[in-house]
Amino acid sequence: MGGAAVSSLLATPTPTSRPRPVSTTNTAPFSVNLSTAAARAPRLFLLSRRPRPCPAAAVLGVSDDTGVKMAGSDIVGKNDLLIVGPGVLGRLVAEKWQEEHPGCKVFGQTASTDHHNELSNIGIIPSLKGSTFPQKVPYVIFCAPPSRSDDYPGDVRVAASNWTGEGSFVFTSSTALYDCSDNELCNEDCPSVPIGRSPRTDVLLKAENVVLEAGGCDAASLAIAIMKKGYRGRIFLGCDNKPLSRQEIMDSVNRSGKFDTKFQGFTGTDGPLGKKMENSRTRSEIGWEPKYPSFTEFLGLDS
Repeated sequence: MGGAAVSSLLATPTPTSRPRPVSTTNTAPFSVNLSTAAARAPRLFLLSRRPRPCPAAAVLGVSDDTGVKMAGSDIVGKNDLLIVGPGVLGRLVAEKWQEEHPGCKVFGQTASTDHHNELSNIGIIPSLKGSTFPQKVPYVIFCAPPSRSDDYPGDVRVAASNWTGEGSFVFTSSTALYDCSDNELCNEDCPSVPIGRSPRTDVLLKAENVVLEAGGCDAASLAIAIMKKGYRGRIFLGCDNKPLSRQEIMDSVNRSGKFDTKFQGFTGTDGPLGKKMENSRTRSEIGWEPKYPSFTEFLGLDS
């Protein structure tokens, strides 16, 4: 575990994707969210053509036994955005999108109403999974985790049905799907793991297949850069090209002085070494660079 390589996308000084804490259960329990440095580098999918027509009852996850209509305007603007799973990453996307497109509407679909007030306060129109949506939107980003879904590919399919086919549809996946390990270098051209390798990767592979069949691709700044380019049917990778082992990450955290408690050590050192991610092709095609060139610079360290 201590030698596993982690490559990161650092778009902002706050966590920019679903947080994955690095923790230990030694005498002084310690847990820290490490922005995207400790998270998997995002693998982003784009739809390539207009989605096939779907029954109106399927719009935004509505089911026959729900019948709940979400609040909001029936008029959809050319820059309106639907975020499925507006957590940390989704909220950052919303903030940056609203800055670039004043007056646009941003809708946020959630699995519960727990954070609807928070979403409303930051300008996101919240809706509950299973509620109807008045119109399709030109931009959709799906960043909800599979852990809270009984049918993740189905949820992605429903999200795609709410896309007009204009703008972009972005699906945030995982580099766990790249078939490389043991500290190997991995980039956008590496093959995916086969179906049947594990239940976890099968769920994501099936969801990606839904995206490609429907036809639309980090974190916040990369996702927005991709949507603005209007690519179709592509896979992009977000990382900082300066991979660190988990031990190096935690050593940097300790040196930063940003936390009162010092990391003491990992509970185990077995397991695969992971991957060293590299995304030169994505950077060249999108014209994108992460806000922070490395995790150490994100922490304010020289090296």
